[in-house]
Amino acid sequence: MMFPASSSPPRIAYDFENSLNHPPSIMKTTEVWADFSQLSKSISIDQEYFRAGEIVREVKNEVERRDWRGKTYLELCEFVEAQIRKRGALPAFPCNVCADESAAHYTAVIDDERKIQETTIVKVDIGAHIGGHVVDSAVTLCYNDELLDLAEATKSALNEALKAIRDGGKVSDVGQAVEYYASKRGYVPISNLSGHSLDLFEVHAGTSIPNVWTASSSSFVRGRVYAIEPFLTTLEGSGVVVDGGSENIFSLVARKRTKERLMDEFLDSIWKKCRSLPFALRWFTDEFSKTQLEEMSEKLKRMRLIRSYPELVESNRQPVAQAEHTVGITESGPLVLT
Repeated sequence: MMFPASSSPPRIAYDFENSLNHPPSIMKTTEVWADFSQLSKSISIDQEYFRAGEIVREVKNEVERRDWRGKTYLELCEFVEAQIRKRGALPAFPCNVCADESAAHYTAVIDDERKIQETTIVKVDIGAHIGGHVVDSAVTLCYNDELLDLAEATKSALNEALKAIRDGGKVSDVGQAVEYYASKRGYVPISNLSGHSLDLFEVHAGTSIPNVWTASSSSFVRGRVYAIEPFLTTLEGSGVVVDGGSENIFSLVARKRTKERLMDEFLDSIWKKCRSLPFALRWFTDEFSKTQLEEMSEKLKRMRLIRSYPELVESNRQPVAQAEHTVGITESGPLVLT
């Protein structure tokens, strides 16, 4: 929900319950850029986070209102990324599309023909940035009636997590809230997937936000931005994800010269398009062939100039649901940006 246009920026009187249904993300950004600037100064959160957050929310809404059954993973990923660019931001990472027991880190590969099945539960993880100001959000699309409660419980667990956040509060409070709520609903949180702090050109900026209680001493800091993302699975699940085998998301580790012209050009292109943010090989097919990209990525991994992220799957092969918002920390509590 966006505030109505006005001649002066809206005042934030933080109301947590209202914010869950009406995230305080201001008005249509095309109309009130000046208001983003003034509001961001008042609560010490850069205005680019507000604009990027609104873009992600709009794109997420576009994803939710469509039926993706029978469509390919590639179609969904390219739709999300094109919608982000169309609105004036850039993808902060390749759109993740993870079905059933797959929980994270799968994105479509070049010419990916995998299709979204008729009865499935699909996590769509969306990130955008403006000038390196990263926001991150996710939605679960449930096409399996038997898993609708899992999807709804995960969404509600996110709301419970948000209630536990306060300026200076412990991040472990979030894990405790998620774990307690999941247990009450009859589900298991994924213990080795967590939320995270965000920073300039950093999706994971050092602070982890657990989905189970931990003894972490880390605290939320006013003016900082965090992604809060519970993952839940069934009671038959282990609550742990493991390497699923495929690796098709990458990021740049170092910009050293390789003495091979084509690989040096590829590294330069990665830096120009993504800096240190994650990328997919399909983003570079306008410059290199599929074969070249696959060969160069393997060489660069061996040289430790890029790294890859394995797809993560629930170890007992149980379905997983995800919900996620990016929030900024204010004196009054968390400000939902996505």
